[in-house]
Amino acid sequence: MRFNRHEILLLLIGLLALLGLAKLLLPQLSWNAPPAAPAAPQLSPAQLPQTDLTLNGLRFEIDRQGKTVRAVDVNQNRVVWESRGEDRFIVPGAAFPLDLSPEGELWVANVGRKRLERLDPQTGRFLAFWEPAAKFAGCCNPVRFAALSGGRFVTMEKGSRRACIYLPSGELERVLSDSLSASEHDYHLYHTADTVHLYDLHSNQHWEVPYHDSP
Repeated sequence: MRFNRHEILLLLIGLLALLGLAKLLLPQLSWNAPPAAPAAPQLSPAQLPQTDLTLNGLRFEIDRQGKTVRAVDVNQNRVVWESRGEDRFIVPGAAFPLDLSPEGELWVANVGRKRLERLDPQTGRFLAFWEPAAKFAGCCNPVRFAALSGGRFVTMEKGSRRACIYLPSGELERVLSDSLSASEHDYHLYHTADTVHLYDLHSNQHWEVPYHDSP
């Protein structure tokens, strides 16, 4: 097909008109486009609150190197008692968590035995232990836990990479996640007034678990 001079001129004018229209429309389209959702902030361990484990003037701590739990008088800053649990704590790695329940029960994870042990807050004497009906997987769990009201527990478990809530009987109540990060060093847990907060810092996941059962 051949175009004469007049047709070529009209074609060029049409193309220029289209280019001008495009220049007018593109800024308008960009202006009306919805803004991109901001990325969730990446937290670090230093940004997470620390749980205060103090009861009746005693602050409860762990000695990872000595594999003991101890109570320190907050006024005199002296060790009141030191406990090795029922038959010593087995602590193969970094995890050696402990917690106070809303009822004031002191629990510590004997991770090598894959259970929780209850100690008398006033003396450190071993009182009882709790373990899930289906044993924790891996060599040493739970690497993080919190004692909820009524004898329930929330855990973060390495190996199986799960966050779970368990009933006092040891039966599993609910799985919060089965896709935690591979490293337990990304797992963090802390308390607020009536809620336990669980964080997986690597995947930036966050769960909130109330202390008390839902009505």
